[in-house]
Amino acid sequence: MATHADAVHKLGWYALRWKIETFFRTLKTGSRIEELRLATADRLANCIALCCVVAWRVTWLTMLSRETAGAEPAAVFTDAERHLLEQATPERKRQTSRDLAFYVRAVARLGGYLDRASDAPPGTTVIWRGFSRLADLVEGARIATPPETYG
Repeated sequence: MATHADAVHKLGWYALRWKIETFFRTLKTGSRIEELRLATADRLANCIALCCVVAWRVTWLTMLSRETAGAEPAAVFTDAERHLLEQATPERKRQTSRDLAFYVRAVARLGGYLDRASDAPPGTTVIWRGFSRLADLVEGARIATPPETYG
């Protein structure tokens, strides 16, 4: 490296490498992709593609909540997801502002995050588990809601 700017540039690339490593760890541990035993290459490719989308969302949300905790929650969560997360949040925690950090912690709590004052920010494992439970809650709410009209 010839200059200080070159060194800073290389550090920037290394930081991106760490994000990629985090994505692949999330993909491997969250979906247990290495344990898949599908009969055809097409089925495996389709499953990996779907798992990549989920792993991306979990990794992106984890990083976004750490770098831009005040971001707009509607950019990440649907109306139904936000409503259900608000309902699942303990009463004592509902008083805080409803920014992205609020909803990420709510997802993480569904995944087993204890959310104590001294706890580190939630990681990809509890967020993955929380998203899995949130998907079940969204589907349950959809099933429980009577159709407004039959046509």
